[in-house]
Amino acid sequence: MQSLKDMGLETSTETREDFVNFKINPSVVVYPRNEKEVVKVVRYAYENRIPIVPWGAGTSLTGAVSCEGCILLDMKHMSNILEINDVDWYVRTQPGVNLEFLNKKLMEKGFFLPPDPASFFLCSVGGAVANSSGGMRGVKYGTFRDWVLSLRVVLPTGEVVQVGEPFRKNRAGYDLVHLFTGSEGTLGVITEIWFRIIPLPKEKMIPIVSFMPDLDSTAGVIQEMRKSGILPEIAEYIDSEVIMALNTQLNAELRESKGGLLMLRVEEHDLEKIKEILGKWHGDVSILNDEEWERLYSLRAQSAIALKAMAKEMYVEDIVVPVSRLMEAVKRLKELERKYQVKMPVIAHIGDGNLHPNILLKDKEIADELFHEVGMIAVELGGSVSGEHGIGVQKAKLMGIQVKRHGGMKVLEIMKGIKDLVDPRGIMNPGKYVELAYNIMKQERNE
Repeated sequence: MQSLKDMGLETSTETREDFVNFKINPSVVVYPRNEKEVVKVVRYAYENRIPIVPWGAGTSLTGAVSCEGCILLDMKHMSNILEINDVDWYVRTQPGVNLEFLNKKLMEKGFFLPPDPASFFLCSVGGAVANSSGGMRGVKYGTFRDWVLSLRVVLPTGEVVQVGEPFRKNRAGYDLVHLFTGSEGTLGVITEIWFRIIPLPKEKMIPIVSFMPDLDSTAGVIQEMRKSGILPEIAEYIDSEVIMALNTQLNAELRESKGGLLMLRVEEHDLEKIKEILGKWHGDVSILNDEEWERLYSLRAQSAIALKAMAKEMYVEDIVVPVSRLMEAVKRLKELERKYQVKMPVIAHIGDGNLHPNILLKDKEIADELFHEVGMIAVELGGSVSGEHGIGVQKAKLMGIQVKRHGGMKVLEIMKGIKDLVDPRGIMNPGKYVELAYNIMKQERNE
C-alpha cells in the first residue's frame, strides 16, 4: 500500500497532548499545504478505513482531538488570509490562521471579528469554528456560530462541498453552515471560511473593574443589569483563588479580594446606571484607562494557564445556566466544594451565564463523579453542559443526558443519522461527540 509520504505529503510520527493532557497517538501526522492535499489524505483514509482527526492548535479541553492510530491532519500550513471584503463585510481565510493575527489585520482596515476565546492568542480559526468557540465578548456578540457565513469542507468521502453564502440573508435550503460549525471535526475537514465582520465600534466604551463581596453578589449585578436593559460588551468574573494564581504565577499584582473581580466594559451612557447597580450590591468601582484594561484583559485570558500551573490535576468545566438561575448554580457549586472537600476556582463569562469551575484535585479518585455532578447542575437548571469548550469524549455522557432530557431520544437519533449519512465509514474523528453520546444513551436504555 502506498504511504502518504510516498504521495508527496509532509509527514511525521510525533505524539502530542492537548491542553488538559488527553493523549494523541497518531500512526502518522500529515501537514497539508492546500485543499488538494487535504482531499488526497482524506481519500486515502476513506479507502483504507483509517480514522482521521483534524488538528488546529491543540487547545482542546475535552479530548476532542484525542486518538490512537489515526491520521492526524495538522492544518498549520494552511494559514493564509485570502480576502478582506470591506463592501460585503466578510473575510475569507484558510483554517490555520491564528485568530489574534487575523484581528490585527482586520483592525488595520477598521473591522474586527468579535468572538474572542481566551485562547485567542493561540487558537486557529478552523479549530474555533469546528468547536464553535465563544469567549469574553460572547455576552454581546455571541459565539463563532453567529459569525460564519460560508464554509468549504472536505467530506469523509473526499468530496468537496461549499455550504452557505458569503452574505447574511440566505434562505436556500437547510442551514448546513451551522451543522458543520461546532461539529468538532466529526463531519469533515474545513478548508476555507467566510466570516462576517463588522466595523470597529465608534461608541466610547468604559472599562470598569469592581471587587465584589462574593459570587452571589456578582450574579445579582448581572441579573439587575439585564433587567435594566444594559448589554455590556464584556462581563467577566474571576474569583479569589484565580486572582491568587495570577499573582503567584504571572506576577499580576492584583488586589486580592475574598469575593473576586468583576470586569465590565460598557457604553458610556450606561456608566451611571452601572455605578448605581454595583453600589447596591456592595461592589466598588474603578474606571481603567486603555493600557490598564488591556493588561487586565490579557491576564484574564491566561487565568486557566495560571491555575493549571498550580494544580496537580485540573479538570476544566464549562457549563451554561440561564442568567435568571445564576445564584442557584453558584449555591450548588459551593455545596459540591463542601461535599467533596475540594477547591473549584471559578472563571466565568458571567454576563451570559457561562461558568468555568476549575476542579483542582490531588488525585483522580473523585474526578469523574465530581465532573459529572457539576455538569448535572446545568442539565437540571435548564442549561447546557457546554457553552464553548465542546463535548469530545469527556462530556459525551452529559451531552446525551442533556439532549435526551431537554429534547428527547429522537433528537439524538437524528444527530446520529446525520453522522452516519455524511460519514458512512465512520472514519472522521470517530468515537466522540454525537456518536459516543448516542451510543451511551442507547446502551443505558437497553439495560
